[in-house]
Amino acid sequence: MDEKKTKLPEMTFGKSVLVVIVLIAIIFSGYVVFNFDTKVIFTLTSVAVGIMLVTYGFKVDTVVKWFADGGRGAVDVIIILMCVGTVIGTWMASGVVPAIMYYGLKLLTPTSFMLVGFSLCCIVSFFIGSSYSTLATLGVAFIGIGTGMGMNIDLVAGMVVSGALFGDKMSPFSDTTNLAPAVSGTTVWEHIGSMIYTVTPALIISFVLYGFLGSKYSTSGADLSLAKEMMTAVEANFNPTPILFIVPVMVLVLALLKIPSVPALLASSALAIIIGIITQPFSAVTIINSLGDGFSIDTGLAELNRLVNRGGIGSMMEVVAWTILTLGMGQMLKDSGVLNVFLSKMIGFIKKRRDCVLATLIFSLCTAMLTASQYLAIMLPGMLMKDTFTKFKLDKKVLSRTLEDGGTMFSFLIPWDTAGIYTASVLGVATLSYAPYAFLLILSPIIAAIYACVGFAQFPAKEEETIEE
Repeated sequence: MDEKKTKLPEMTFGKSVLVVIVLIAIIFSGYVVFNFDTKVIFTLTSVAVGIMLVTYGFKVDTVVKWFADGGRGAVDVIIILMCVGTVIGTWMASGVVPAIMYYGLKLLTPTSFMLVGFSLCCIVSFFIGSSYSTLATLGVAFIGIGTGMGMNIDLVAGMVVSGALFGDKMSPFSDTTNLAPAVSGTTVWEHIGSMIYTVTPALIISFVLYGFLGSKYSTSGADLSLAKEMMTAVEANFNPTPILFIVPVMVLVLALLKIPSVPALLASSALAIIIGIITQPFSAVTIINSLGDGFSIDTGLAELNRLVNRGGIGSMMEVVAWTILTLGMGQMLKDSGVLNVFLSKMIGFIKKRRDCVLATLIFSLCTAMLTASQYLAIMLPGMLMKDTFTKFKLDKKVLSRTLEDGGTMFSFLIPWDTAGIYTASVLGVATLSYAPYAFLLILSPIIAAIYACVGFAQFPAKEEETIEE
C-alpha cells in the first residue's frame, strides 16, 4: 500500500511527553554523567526515539525513512560545511589568516580589541549574510589575535559569535532572515524592520559590555610577549604581505553582488590558492592539498601551531556526522507528530497577546534543544503559532521577529545543536564556555520577552490578516 495512504498511529500527548523525557535523560546523562562523545549521544537518542516510535505502532521502514529524510535534508548544510573547510584550509596555507593576525597584533591594542573586533564581525556578517563564514574567517583570526594579546579566549569567542549572529539575524542575504518571514507569512523587509526594535538595544548593550570588559585590558599592563612571539613566528614562516587582504575584500564584494555563499566561499578559496602560490614559501601542492587535508606546519611556537594547523574538507567530517544524526532525529520527532502534539498542547495556555510571544520563545528553545536544528527551531514554532498570532490580531512580522530572537539565537548556545557544535569546532572553544559572553544572543530573547510583557512593538495585524479569523 502507498505510504501516503497508510494511516499512521495516533500520537498522544502522554506518548510525546515520554519520548521527550527519554531524550532529556539520555542527553543529560550522556553529557554530565558519562561524558560521552556528542556523536555517541545522538546515536543513542536516535536509536531510542526509533525504538519508542516502533513500540507506538509506527512501521520500522517508515521510521528509518524519516531518519533518512532528515539526513538528506542536511545536504545543503553539509555542502556549506565542506566549503567552510576549504576556506579555513586555504586561508591558512595562503597566509591570509596569519596576515590578519599579524597586522591585528601590530595595529590593535588590548583596550580597543573587543570593540573593533565586535564591530568588524557585525559589519562583515551583515554583508556576507552568513554566521558560519564569518566564524570560519574573521572568527578564527580574532581568536588568534586575542590569544597573542593574552585575552580571555572565552570572552573573545563570545564577542565573535555575537558579531557573527548580528548578520545571521539582520542581513537580507542570510538564510534565517529569509526563512523566518517565509514561515510566518510576511516579507523580508517588514521582518528586518520589525527586528530593528529588538536588535538595536541588544546591539547597544552588547557594545557597551564588550567595551567595558575590553577596557580592563590596558596596553600598559598587558603582557604582550606572546603577541611579539607570534608576530615573529608569522614573519619567519609566512609572508604576511598586505596583498593577501584582497581575498577577504573579494568576499565582501561578492556579498554585495548577492552571490550565494557556496560559490562565494569556493571563489575565495581559489583566489587564496593563487595568491598563496605567488606570495608564500610553500609549494603549490601543499597549498592546494589544504583544500582536503587542511594546513599543517611546525612554526616553532605551540600557540601559533594550534591556530593555523586546521581546515580542509576532512576537518568538517565530524561536524557532518553530528549534523546528519541530529537532523535525522529531529525529522523523526517532527514527522511522527511528537513535537506538534507536545507543543500544540501548550497552546492552550495562551490567553493574552503577550503569551503569543512568550510561547514562541519557549517553543523555539524546546525545539532547538530536542531537534538540535536551527532551521526546525524557526520552522516548527512558526507554523504552530501562525494561526494563534492571527487569533490575537498580532502582525506576522512580530512572529517572524520572535522566531529570530529565539530560534536563531538559542541554537548557538546549545552544546549539542548543530550550530553550537560547528562554532565550538571552528573556534576551538566549548559552547558553554563562550555562551555567557555571547551577549547579543542572550539579550535578544530577553528583550523580546520584556517587550511582550509591557506591550511595546506588538504591532496589530493588518486588516486583511484579521479577516481569516
